Amino acid sequence: MWRLGQLGVLLGALLAGSSTLAQSKDVAVPEAPETPGGVQTPESPPEEEPPAEVSKPAVVDPSLTGMVVKVGPATEEDLRRGYVSFRGRIKVDLNYDFKPILNEEDFVPASIPVGAEQRGPNLNFNAKQSRLFFEGGKLTLLGPLVGHVSADFYGEGSSGGDFRVYEAYAVIGPLLAGRKWTTFMDLEAVPDTLDFQGPGSMLASRREVLRYGNTFGPLLVQVALERPLPDITLSNPDTEEVRKPLPDVVGALEWNLGTGRHVRAAGLARWLGYYEVGGMQRAVPGWGALLSGLWTWGRTGSRASAQVHYGSGIGNYTSDLAGLGLDALVVAPGRLRAVPSLGLFAALEPHWTEHLSSSFVYGYLEVFAQDVQPGGALRRTHYLSGNFLISPVRSVTFGAELLYGRRENMDGARADAVRLIFSTRFFY
Repeated sequence: MWRLGQLGVLLGALLAGSSTLAQSKDVAVPEAPETPGGVQTPESPPEEEPPAEVSKPAVVDPSLTGMVVKVGPATEEDLRRGYVSFRGRIKVDLNYDFKPILNEEDFVPASIPVGAEQRGPNLNFNAKQSRLFFEGGKLTLLGPLVGHVSADFYGEGSSGGDFRVYEAYAVIGPLLAGRKWTTFMDLEAVPDTLDFQGPGSMLASRREVLRYGNTFGPLLVQVALERPLPDITLSNPDTEEVRKPLPDVVGALEWNLGTGRHVRAAGLARWLGYYEVGGMQRAVPGWGALLSGLWTWGRTGSRASAQVHYGSGIGNYTSDLAGLGLDALVVAPGRLRAVPSLGLFAALEPHWTEHLSSSFVYGYLEVFAQDVQPGGALRRTHYLSGNFLISPVRSVTFGAELLYGRRENMDGARADAVRLIFSTRFFY
């Protein structure tokens, strides 16, 4: 009995955290449609002991009845009462390519054609980044319960812009389940680029997640099991298939240095496998490490951020490498090899005035050569962007952004691309 009592105390500490109702950042209601973080939920008010014949109410404060319908960010009082909200973003981009790139919507340096005949300038209009947000939340005896579903028009289909689920998750206290950005990234440090992709060296992936996240004083601790999405180059797809033997395991520590300031470290462990007809199965470990930081200063909230990561078998987590089969390669029958890669970016985002801001970003990515890769395989990319944004009111932004990218192959061949974006963003 004594050991069971100790176990109960330990479990209570993990779920409760420090002196306040500690929680993952995901439980907070977003302040704006693009912002994943938000206000912290305060400690739940003490509950009065109900009469023996009456069961405890489902909400923390039974005097707050009904449901609040919101069209903007929910307040703490709304969370106590229970709320549902709807928000949206309309974003229209005009992309003008001075040099060729295969992806007309997203500026992906890895998609720059090397050795191809030059195409003429190309113009593209799209509103695929427009997004809808649905949320609901309330306080329960187990802690804050928040559900979030968002969707945009980046789905594949005959129209080239089909509706797709962007995020769909629920949080209760420090526990999260659903489709969300991976724990193996620093979402708050992502620079505000008009280009949807951002720096190609950035860790960025949405997938199904089971996560525990809690704050202990200034320290945020997160541990997650995530859906494995191995991206493997097979030697013979007719006789080989990718296997997912185990979930990806991610852990992260983030030290809060004040509002808009933190340092984050994260680690990833995964297992990459494939199966050959005849019963042969092979698997190799993959791993990665991340170090990142964000620093905000000044009355208008200027920001600087940086990230560096290194690992083996983490291509599917990296913007430029996703979908290229660079988690691992089948180098010979029965032999699988994980591919090492290094990525970094640095961003400076000055807010000149309350209504004028910019962001300047540089990103570098390198894939370390494997002897079985052809000369035309990707070796490294460079990403450079700068923009100027005007927000006459908080819900409206107009901006222009210039992007430069370069792709280099294993054989030394290279090509670059330049894109100009004019964009409008409306929030409601």
